[in-house]
Amino acid sequence: MTGIRALVPSMLAQWQRHETFANNLANVSTPGFKADDLALDPAVAVTTALTGVGVSQLGDTALVQWTDRSQGTVRLTGRPLDVALQGPGFLVVDTPAGPRYTRAGALDVSREGYLVTASGQTVLGDGGPVLVGSDRASIGPRGDVEVDGNRVGALRIVEFEPTAHLLKAGANLFMPADPGVTPSPARATDVVAGALEASNVSVVSVMVNMIDVLRKYETAQRVIQAEDETTRKVTNDIGRV
Repeated sequence: MTGIRALVPSMLAQWQRHETFANNLANVSTPGFKADDLALDPAVAVTTALTGVGVSQLGDTALVQWTDRSQGTVRLTGRPLDVALQGPGFLVVDTPAGPRYTRAGALDVSREGYLVTASGQTVLGDGGPVLVGSDRASIGPRGDVEVDGNRVGALRIVEFEPTAHLLKAGANLFMPADPGVTPSPARATDVVAGALEASNVSVVSVMVNMIDVLRKYETAQRVIQAEDETTRKVTNDIGRV
């Protein structure tokens, strides 16, 4: 029974990885989406736990949820309010919970005339919310926002230190795991106007990982079934003695 108990956390971890990979696949077409994974390495978990990032415990198995923040492919769309970021930067948006950060650059204009994300969050510029007041707005190659050729503001683009741990906050948004961490103005990020950054999910890699996870889960399941059958036989044999 001890062996079976040891397998249960591993099976639960593999199930959680499968759910994570399924979510990655569901967002393969979401602009700016970053793929997630779970690490089952206790050493990694201990190191990461010091910053309080995505660590959970299943028995003796420590799980660390992490996000692949690598660059997605930049694809030209020609849409005036689409913007892609090349480099580590983020757009800043306003939410009821405070500033959040996103790579999703399919922007639009709200009924009130403010620049917003596809999910409706107000996009922040250097001076606060960007008021354009017109659907004739466009974004230039430096992040300048223009209406009928007149500059009305500029996108606020920031960068975090490479070691900063970011958590997903829903709606394709990120937030720092440590509330005390603040980003700095972007220095290594280029703005590509009329383009979007594609999801960095690799369909082939995700499918390979999902097959591997299922095989490991099924192997553990067969071991448990075999152990259960052995226990049943032993119990029945004892009853005949």
